[in-house]
Amino acid sequence: MPRKIKLLTLATILAFGAMFFNFQITNAQEKKPVYFFWGDGCPHCHAEQVFWNKINDNYPDIEWIAYETWKNEEGYKIMQTMTKAKFGKAEGRVPLTIIGEEKILGFRDEETTGVEIMDALDKYTGVKHARLSADTTGPTGKDAFKFPLIGTIDAKKLSLPILTAALGAIDGFNPCSMWALLVMITLLINAGDKKKMWLVGCTYIAASAFSYFLFLTAWFNAFVQFGYLQAVKIIIGLLAVGVGGYFLRDYYRKRKQDRLTCEVTSEKTKGKIIERLEKTLKKEKTLAIIIGITLIAFSINLVELLCSAGIPAVYTQILSQNELPKISYYLYLLGYDFFYMLDDIIVLLIAGFTWKMFTGNQKYAKYSHLIGGLLLVVLGIIMIFRPGLLMFK
Repeated sequence: MPRKIKLLTLATILAFGAMFFNFQITNAQEKKPVYFFWGDGCPHCHAEQVFWNKINDNYPDIEWIAYETWKNEEGYKIMQTMTKAKFGKAEGRVPLTIIGEEKILGFRDEETTGVEIMDALDKYTGVKHARLSADTTGPTGKDAFKFPLIGTIDAKKLSLPILTAALGAIDGFNPCSMWALLVMITLLINAGDKKKMWLVGCTYIAASAFSYFLFLTAWFNAFVQFGYLQAVKIIIGLLAVGVGGYFLRDYYRKRKQDRLTCEVTSEKTKGKIIERLEKTLKKEKTLAIIIGITLIAFSINLVELLCSAGIPAVYTQILSQNELPKISYYLYLLGYDFFYMLDDIIVLLIAGFTWKMFTGNQKYAKYSHLIGGLLLVVLGIIMIFRPGLLMFK
């Protein structure tokens, strides 16, 4: 009997040992899922895919699950549903990596986002994994240029600032955005009131810049939510080609004219606005003038949106595709707004210091239609067929 008890005890110990050993093996083989959402043609997504290929062997305990979202509607829906459930807000931008309860949006390079991903993986698995050897940082190769005193400049990083300045300036050089300021300055030059000119001009420019910034912000936030849908890209691309074609046609029709006129605002509407301007300028109280000019600026900008809606729509769509710190998006919008208002600022400064009207901008406006038309057509074609090219480093 004691021998049977010993055998039974030994069998029980062996059985529990086998169960425990099997549990350990199962746990060791169990992989934790990491979700990667990407877009076909997105260069940042491609860079992260290359990075994952490099580190994949170091993470045998990770299962990498990828979904394409730009052309695959099902993948986009999965991303929206998962981010809404995990983080309380649906996300539409890529590349997006979800590691446990942590999300990493965008991929800058291996030394920054790559390290962030590896840290999150170690935290997620509870295991300290081997790391990649650090690569040399900084711009190199054909995209880097060295200038005396300035240093090394990465050409790719300049692409978005240059596009911001170019599109903002072209957008500003349209006849609909200038005529009201010219009327105000003309009236005040004739009245001989330089002090009031500065007050009225600065108020008008500040109010116009603020209202246009609100408009740009609305476009941008809409594209943050929906701009990564392939259909939206195609629609904005077609809009860019259409508006660009209209600008080129307008330039060709009016190439022999000295200046362009705003065709959106009718002569009747202009007459009513000029009457409001004259009444406002006759007021004695400074606050009344500021309020009156601000209201006029807002009303004129609402009309101007029809004149140039295509350019800011294209720009904000491109901006929303690029991975930047949140504050940088709004700094770029402010930069665009500044270049949009630059011609107005120049006209006011010349009039204020020389007491003369500068109308050369009307001549430049005609050529801005030529340059802007060509640029919009090119951007539209890229947006339709190769949108990834507009995601700058």
